[in-house]
Amino acid sequence: MGRQGRKTIRCRPVLVAALALAASALAGPSSSTAQQMQPVEVYGVERSDGSYDFYATNNHIIPIYLRVDVPGLVNMTPDRQLPVSLGMKPGEADRPVFSLIPTRSAGRRGYSLQYSYAQGDPDTARHDDAHLYLLPFAHATKYRLTQGFGGRFSHYGENAYAVDFDMAVGTEVYAARGGVVAEVKEDSTTGGPGASYGDDANHVLILHSDGSFGNYAHLSTGGALVEPGDTVTAGQLIGISGNTGRSSGPHLHFDVRLPTHAGTMQSVPFLFRGRNGEPAEPEEGRFYYAYHPGGPAFVEVYGDAITMEAYASYREFVTGPEQLDTRVEQVDLTFLLFVRNGLPEDQRVEIRLELTGLSSDAGRTVRLTAPARSEVLATILRPLPGAGSIRYGYSLSYGP
Repeated sequence: MGRQGRKTIRCRPVLVAALALAASALAGPSSSTAQQMQPVEVYGVERSDGSYDFYATNNHIIPIYLRVDVPGLVNMTPDRQLPVSLGMKPGEADRPVFSLIPTRSAGRRGYSLQYSYAQGDPDTARHDDAHLYLLPFAHATKYRLTQGFGGRFSHYGENAYAVDFDMAVGTEVYAARGGVVAEVKEDSTTGGPGASYGDDANHVLILHSDGSFGNYAHLSTGGALVEPGDTVTAGQLIGISGNTGRSSGPHLHFDVRLPTHAGTMQSVPFLFRGRNGEPAEPEEGRFYYAYHPGGPAFVEVYGDAITMEAYASYREFVTGPEQLDTRVEQVDLTFLLFVRNGLPEDQRVEIRLELTGLSSDAGRTVRLTAPARSEVLATILRPLPGAGSIRYGYSLSYGP
């Protein structure tokens, strides 16, 4: 069988608005433009001397980082160096930004206004590096981290500190940290490995108390269970996993990101919460159990911890047809090969293994005696370090 391949994500750009207006189109806060309640508004108010004072209002539910410029000036000059960049709190209204002063007392005057804003405020956002994040799936469930920090396939640039979990479509996704839902996309129905799918990832973006954002991507169509403005707590169900956007297969992408002064976002290192509250660094290839505070106790089972010695006295009674066959049990990427002897007498068994990317605890040729009407462990197959794919096959012969 083949190992699941690596995954990729290209996160949605955070530049979310841009507007250019002629001077004659601008008015004060009582205008119809202001009444439309755009997420972010920048407007000018003319004074009696022909100058303009510019103000900004953030109607968004989260902080934003605003950039304002007037690239086309006719007989007017700004009172400060442009462009102007500033962070704004949610709901902050009518904040002075800059003024334009006439350079002539008469004649034609004009300007063009451009502004853009990005989510979050880089002047105040500071990630709490001591915070421990919950694993973003259900308590007591286990998933493999298929691409970690600096993953060669796609975790570079803004995604340098992202993680991917191998996760089937339809799996529940839980908040790794509490906060306010800043953005939701769930209308995408497409996905694939090509760059053209980069903007098609359904996702939930959550603003944390320190100004960072938790990004949960590749959700299923209609797979967001929260809405912008909702306050969520750590461990709360927020979505359903999928395979939308730029993705080589079903998985969940998670990262913690900070806004930058360039109007983008950059992922940052973070730590998960271990079973007893200890910090756990994300490690590519490792399987992780989720431990949510208050959840019931459970027993961990990891494939790489299973030993032949633990099965030395294992015997399971076999009922059914009088025949000899095998059974394979998978735990993580470890495979336990059992021999089931349904015959009324002991059998000497020889198994010749054909392995790719795997090793056998009992060697490639396994010889054993299978007691009558009993199941016994023949060998354990384990993935070799760095194996790109894993496969196994075998031939079996037996006799009294």
